Amino acid sequence: MSSGRILLISQVFYPDEVAVANLFTNLCSVFVKNNLDVEVWCAQPSYTTLERQPSHNTYQGIRIKYLPSTNFHKDRLAGRITNYLTYGLSAIFKLLLTGRENLVVTHTAPPFLAIIISFVCRLKRQKILYVLLDVFPDGLVRLKKASPKNIFIKIWQIMHFASIRRCSKVVAIGRDMREWLLNSCQGISGKVHYIPVWQDDELISPGPFSRNPFVEKHNLKDKFVVQYSGNMGLWNEMSTFAEAVNRKPEQVMFVFIGGGMRYKELIDAFSEPDPENVLLISFLPNREYAAAVSACHTALVSLRSGVEGMAVPSKMIGIMAAGIPVIAVVPRESEIAYIVSEENCGLIVQPGDTEGLINAINKLKSDDALRMRLGKNGRDAFEKKYTTRLVAGRYMELFNDIY
Repeated sequence: MSSGRILLISQVFYPDEVAVANLFTNLCSVFVKNNLDVEVWCAQPSYTTLERQPSHNTYQGIRIKYLPSTNFHKDRLAGRITNYLTYGLSAIFKLLLTGRENLVVTHTAPPFLAIIISFVCRLKRQKILYVLLDVFPDGLVRLKKASPKNIFIKIWQIMHFASIRRCSKVVAIGRDMREWLLNSCQGISGKVHYIPVWQDDELISPGPFSRNPFVEKHNLKDKFVVQYSGNMGLWNEMSTFAEAVNRKPEQVMFVFIGGGMRYKELIDAFSEPDPENVLLISFLPNREYAAAVSACHTALVSLRSGVEGMAVPSKMIGIMAAGIPVIAVVPRESEIAYIVSEENCGLIVQPGDTEGLINAINKLKSDDALRMRLGKNGRDAFEKKYTTRLVAGRYMELFNDIY
């Protein structure tokens, strides 16, 4: 890597604390610790903070440039689109005017940006590594949010596959995603690599439930706590959770932390306005989240039927880091199901199977030894495969291959 530098083009980054920002901030900090020269071009924060940043900053040795962009709050659709456009234009023009000594790294948030960046890099004969976090527009077609016959969707697919062929390397964060990509886009088998999602092992670690500050704050000591924490977004199955709440399993408290486009769908599906067996909390800052993720007896992960290969919920790795057994409400041919089965760190329930979810909760509730074993298995697997340090090493191997 002595011959080049890493340039990450990512709309979200520090000080925003959403999942993608956290992932790449952690990853870049490890790159810097390994003596890589890392620069990040990001937008002004618009998710967990709206405080505008200076145009240049340094964080943990990472040189950050906040490009000219609006930062309307993400919950306003028009504002979010304006943020995408202003940041995207700034990134494209800056890339056009910058030398090509950097290895460009980018990803799929927002979806269109990587397509344009890949074409600019091809024009400049600049090397690019593309991290596929989720898949558009194919995921929208799977969810029946768009028709495969729509001319706009067809053009989008053609442009996306063309951009992938132009990349030096492509990373898929799920084996199901890699398989879909190899089956859908011809001539790329040598450049597509599976590297899993990662988590900061210094942020999250196992801890006793009874002494957890989140448990004490919310008076959860005498409950069996089932927790969902993170984004309730496009890919997530939430209706099964709402139905389980409505069944009111004995002595079970459901804790939902976060929000997103499916949050209203969740609460609207409750059989009563304010269920006594539900605690709703908005997104938490990283340090509070680190305590909250272990403030439960089992944690939930979800993925809607039909979208295997389109997305991989990153919250799974945080749950494993906390040593908490998972109940994965996901299709069986999905990356999350593969991890749960391989590492024996939880139970798998099919999306829509409310009875199966209740049975899984009751099984873990009645068997302390099983919960402890599954949680320990998850933590052991996390330490061997999914820490930021280990995953960063795999990325650095790719960097060396590219150079």
